[in-house]
Amino acid sequence: MPFVAPLALLGLLFVPLIIAFYLLKLRRDERRVSSTYLWSQLVHDVEANAPWQRLRRSLLLLLQLLLVIALALLAARPFLERPAGLARDLVLVIDASASMAATDELPTRLEAAKAKALAALDALPTDGKVSLIVAAETARVVANESTDRGRLARAIREIAQSSASGDLTDALKLAGKLAARARGAEVLLVTDAAIAKAPEVRIEAPIRVLTVGRDRANQAIAALAVRSDPSGVTRSVFLRVENYDTREALRRIEILADGTLIDTREIFLDPLSRADIVIDDLPVGTRVVEARLAGPAGTGGAVATGGPAGAEADRLALDDAAWAILPEARLRRILLVGEGNAYLQAALTLLPDVELYGATPADYPKTTGKELFDLVIFDGWLPSELPRKPILAIAPPGTSPLGAVVGTLRNPAIGELDPDEPLLDHVDLTTVHVAAARRITLPGWARTVIPGPGEAPLLYAGEREGLRTAVLAFDLHASDLPLQVAFPVLVANVTGELTGATAEPVGARPPGAPVELPLPPEATGLRVTLPDGKTVDVAPGASGAASVTFAQTSLLGVYRAEPILPPGASPSPGTTATPPPTASPTPSGSPGASPSPGVSPGLPPTPAGPILFAVDLFDPAESNIAPGNGAALEALGGTAAGPGAEAGTTRDEIWLPLLLLALLLLAIEWAVYERDGLLRLRRAARDRLAGLRTAAARGPRRGV
Repeated sequence: MPFVAPLALLGLLFVPLIIAFYLLKLRRDERRVSSTYLWSQLVHDVEANAPWQRLRRSLLLLLQLLLVIALALLAARPFLERPAGLARDLVLVIDASASMAATDELPTRLEAAKAKALAALDALPTDGKVSLIVAAETARVVANESTDRGRLARAIREIAQSSASGDLTDALKLAGKLAARARGAEVLLVTDAAIAKAPEVRIEAPIRVLTVGRDRANQAIAALAVRSDPSGVTRSVFLRVENYDTREALRRIEILADGTLIDTREIFLDPLSRADIVIDDLPVGTRVVEARLAGPAGTGGAVATGGPAGAEADRLALDDAAWAILPEARLRRILLVGEGNAYLQAALTLLPDVELYGATPADYPKTTGKELFDLVIFDGWLPSELPRKPILAIAPPGTSPLGAVVGTLRNPAIGELDPDEPLLDHVDLTTVHVAAARRITLPGWARTVIPGPGEAPLLYAGEREGLRTAVLAFDLHASDLPLQVAFPVLVANVTGELTGATAEPVGARPPGAPVELPLPPEATGLRVTLPDGKTVDVAPGASGAASVTFAQTSLLGVYRAEPILPPGASPSPGTTATPPPTASPTPSGSPGASPSPGVSPGLPPTPAGPILFAVDLFDPAESNIAPGNGAALEALGGTAAGPGAEAGTTRDEIWLPLLLLALLLLAIEWAVYERDGLLRLRRAARDRLAGLRTAAARGPRRGV
């Protein structure tokens, strides 16, 4: 029998040593005497006599010899050889993507994959080398051509579950490059094969696939968004839930605003279907919206109504929660340039979070700080050079970059309106009359909002050279629009779109994707708080950088970034070196007053809060956890291992039976050595049991 450590057999030298101890052991015959007083001197006389005794039969000696032999063999590590089932050079790829967190394999698919990988390594040849690749949001090499089985086992057990979308393409490409370095290499892929289509990659080495996963039951939050109405006053939550199971499911949706539950409802999902939910009137000032997918009322999890009662219908928890970040409310500054329009001024003054400034066409060239305004409205007048700001032009007098004026429309009728036009939300124009309007050719960058006769629009909007722009073709005084209920709503919708009040909230990032974060000028870095409460300090890559890149986005949830200031510094996010505008603010208490030039006390600084962003798992490829059979992945590899792939041998060490034998011999030796004490304990237990039986036989004593 071959041994891994044959030098350990030197431990058999303890066998003659133990025998020598027994030969040198002083032997005395036991005799019963009435008193030891007369025998004490005799005992002293014979203590050193005859040190070498004849070896007698002894059970203790036999047990000790067998124990030494067993321990020596155990240390020598005997083994048996058999043909290996894997190539000498193995590239092991373990899938750790989000779908591997499914619990249809206990405790998770990833843990089951680790166990399968460790069991597969038993078929590796004795001199085999293993390169370990973990496939998650990116493919990374954990071990490279390692022959240390213990190190490989630790590396496999330490693979962490990722919440990111996985791409086996990069992992297989990397595995192909590692396998190409050695002749006869083989790729072993452990995955759930939950892929819609096979990766577009081809490698020369053969691929062997071990699959995990048994169930496809899962429902997921596929989308979460918050939208503002065109005025920016009210906001609604849009949610999409998908059922990837072939059974029906009943789930409960919970919506939280800044951690406070604001709505809950139950939804019934047909097999392989989706449900869209809209929740209106989000509380004002909300920054973080969270959606949770839970079981129906009174249950702790999902219920599959198409299967046995109480069966779990959701095997993946990573996609049962999602977050959306809303932009922080900010003050919108609008500059109104015109000779005076009480209707327009009143409608603008009533808008929330709007600070209105006014200037006449004569004073506009002298107005400074134009870059501080979010919107400039030109009423019946246009400057020769348009500012690089969003613009609303009302009744432009002539051709400009905003559009070509080619004539005049008399009593133009309003054409058919688009019901999906956001600027006309809650706007009723059926009773509006226009006496005269400019005939303007619709620019290529614009869309028609209010159509007029022929191809001439009465209101159009779009993005011109990256700037939001809208043009109203008629003077408000030449229509009865300012007298309609629709007028303030239309003004709110138009200004909301032009100032960005209806802009998309900060979009969610996929797990693992880097995020570019702005860096205040006085900050030395950013401190980012992760969803689990840990903090990470991020420093800029260069002095004077305006932003930093944060890449540790593997966790799902909300991240919070705050500036790190040098000692003694104080943040001043609202200050600016630009002079304040010289246009005067319009008095809010007198909406009919005409704007007049003057000197403003300056714009108040706007405090900037922490930077918030969310990381969500919106990936159907990961939420659809239906396991595959791996045949499509095996087809991506070569058909033969090539030269140098001859089968080797692997070793099966037989240390376990030797260890059990050594423990058994040790227990028997202890029992033999302590036999007198064990006999006394046995007699005491027997006497105690006999006493209890006698007491029970006598029964309870009767009173006299």
